[in-house]
Formats: sequence, C-alpha cells, structure tokens
Amino acid sequence: MYLVQELVSERSRSRMHEAEQQRHSRRVRTLRRARRMEHRAERRMIAAWRRAAELRDAVELAEH
Repeated sequence: MYLVQELVSERSRSRMHEAEQQRHSRRVRTLRRARRMEHRAERRMIAAWRRAAELRDAVELAEH
C-alpha cells in the first residue's frame, strides 16, 4: 500500500513539475511574440515618420 501511495505522490509531483515547465514555455513564447510585434510596430512607425518628413519636404518645395 505504501508503495502505491509513493508512486501516486511521485507521479503527482512529476505532473506538477511538467505543468510548471509548460507554463514557463508558454510565457517565453508569448514574450518572444510580443517582442516581434513591438519590433515590427517600431519599424512601421519609423517608416511612417520618414514618409511624413518626405511629404513635408515636398509640400515646402511646392510652396516656394
């Protein structure tokens, strides 16, 4: 009986450890995805600033 309880307890600990590892992996994946999204947004923003500067320059040239 003791052996069965010990096996059940060990399996429970193993499952808890496995679940914690999976949670950690999901957090890492989520963080990486968020960083990629942030970098893409930064690149789009920089491109938009450049385009706005080009348009301002073109407007200024046309006004003179």
